[in-house]
Amino acid sequence: MADNVAITAGSGTTIGTVDVGAGRQVQIFTQGAQAATVSSVSASVTSVTILSATDTRAGASIFNDTTNSTNVLYVKMGTTASTTDFSVKINAGGYFEVPYGYNGRIDGIWAVAAGSARVTEYTY
Repeated sequence: MADNVAITAGSGTTIGTVDVGAGRQVQIFTQGAQAATVSSVSASVTSVTILSATDTRAGASIFNDTTNSTNVLYVKMGTTASTTDFSVKINAGGYFEVPYGYNGRIDGIWAVAAGSARVTEYTY
């Protein structure tokens, strides 16, 4: 095992320390989001991109903003959402937190083309 390990200074919040032997320790950091971008995606009965893939996403939230109480938003972590191929179903007035660390594309499709998705993307 190598005695020398290159260490890059971290930033963010310290979440722990790891003992690497010989009285040496390494701090483990988590970096919080540095910015939030709010957008709106109009409801559609064909699959639309809600968020494009990006390496800088820390997380995101999606709100199904519709006055039609039966208008469900089907969200897929990946490409081409459908009413039978989706990751999560958001009822009218419902809210979803995208799993933190997921930075792939997110698509959606609505049961009725009324309303919109209110999206906030948190980035590093």
